[in-house]
Amino acid sequence: MCGIFACFGEDCDRALCVESALKQVHRGPDDFYCHPVANGLFCFVRLNIMDRSDSGRQPFTFGQYTGMTNGEIYNHKALEEDHKIEPVGRSDCELIPALFEKVGTDLPKLLNGMFATVVVDNKTGKVFIARDHMGIIPLYWGSDSKGRLYVSSEQKCLVGVCERVENFPPRCYYHGPPTMGAVTQWYTMDHWVPAPFTPGGMEEEEVYDRVYNAMYKAVERMLPCDCPSGVLLSGGLDSSLVAAFTRKILGPEHELHTFTIGLENAPDFKFARAVADHIGSIHHEFKYSLAEGIDLVPEVIRKIETPHTTTVRSSTPNYLLGKKIHSLGFKMVLSGEGSDEAWGGYLYFHYAPNNEEFEAEMKDKLELLHYYDCLRANKSMLASSVEVRVPFLDPDLLDVAMTIPIEMKYPKFIKYNGRPIEKGVLRKACDRENLLPASVLWRQKEQFSDSVGYGWIDGLKEHYGAMGTTESEYYHSVYRKLGYADNVLLGGKTVACSTERGASWVPEGTSKDDSGRSVAMVHDSTS
Repeated sequence: MCGIFACFGEDCDRALCVESALKQVHRGPDDFYCHPVANGLFCFVRLNIMDRSDSGRQPFTFGQYTGMTNGEIYNHKALEEDHKIEPVGRSDCELIPALFEKVGTDLPKLLNGMFATVVVDNKTGKVFIARDHMGIIPLYWGSDSKGRLYVSSEQKCLVGVCERVENFPPRCYYHGPPTMGAVTQWYTMDHWVPAPFTPGGMEEEEVYDRVYNAMYKAVERMLPCDCPSGVLLSGGLDSSLVAAFTRKILGPEHELHTFTIGLENAPDFKFARAVADHIGSIHHEFKYSLAEGIDLVPEVIRKIETPHTTTVRSSTPNYLLGKKIHSLGFKMVLSGEGSDEAWGGYLYFHYAPNNEEFEAEMKDKLELLHYYDCLRANKSMLASSVEVRVPFLDPDLLDVAMTIPIEMKYPKFIKYNGRPIEKGVLRKACDRENLLPASVLWRQKEQFSDSVGYGWIDGLKEHYGAMGTTESEYYHSVYRKLGYADNVLLGGKTVACSTERGASWVPEGTSKDDSGRSVAMVHDSTS
């Protein structure tokens, strides 16, 4: 993981580029390099995760191409073998310029990973820019008054430099002269067509096996790491499954570390402890106070570059946890982001009126994930130089999640203790081999900003209300003062993190708030 910054155009100012690139040094404090390329400059801040030697230092050059990549390419060894690429070192990103020479703009279609990459043809000056299938890795581009093109991992590097700043869209690439031209979509969700369902048929057991095996492989793919690593463990279903599969894959002798944070008496603590005891991890539990969290909100907004209410609420404890993890010497963690979007896990999904709306809501949530949870997971942890990997957004696991019969994903399909349960198909698929305690495997969905302690959201509302404002108004005022662009944001009515469509499903009188507790007729308190 790292931070990338590029400038293309006439007379790129090296001093300005270095100063701008170093605004994201938290993404890569281990090394910095500014490298001239055709008609421009590449600046790279490095976090030593894979191949910590100098041979892993970016950017990489192969023939006439120079490239730098932020992220992880999990299938790099298979690609190197298939395309007869002989790397100098062991970095998973070294193959990018060599592979681009061989396959051109088909490059992102071949990659299994999370990535934002820039490749320049040093003969023609053409540039190639691409971002992964879900926008797990952030990427922005912009232009200045002289028409120079800038590309950056974080928006803050472009403030005061560019007149125009935009998100570089996920699932897309650009190839052409160094301008903000038209992008091409390389990944679509068109192949996500749910299979037909026959009640009571043999296919149910086959579905459970497919889900279990895909989950296992997704976690396994993301474990290789050349530095100390662990798992974020909230005690909810998703992070607990990631932790349990990690233990199963690495074996009982591996020293597995897990990390939890919350206010005093947070619901997460007892469930996370139960999982840690069950899988035998070395568990680290951290507490923070309401005052500590509120004090850090402006800095959190500066780091995550969004004023979105739930993202700020959940990023603040994440930011604090990242600091603790970094202080213990860890550089990489696995997390449970992306599960609720792909498996219909939010509590408002209990009100989905039909198959078509249920499926459309999940797809829309995944399409928009880069504005919210992907952004939070990446930026709030990398603020303390900790990389986050997200097995639930593995493309193969997503394909399974989005093509099994839609009926099996409805909360009403499986009941536990007499009540419909969200993500029931995922729970039942993993209800084997003593993977998790039943109290966790069948625990109701709690959104992270709730489960760190109900007093967190309640305290934020009370604090900003006493100031004569609201959370949203205050967060937006901080965001604007930082000079960040409004056009990279997304808004709209929401209930418990829904889209506007999902918000229309819930009964009249439901609180219009991002908190999962707003779906009061479904939510059971675990405080």
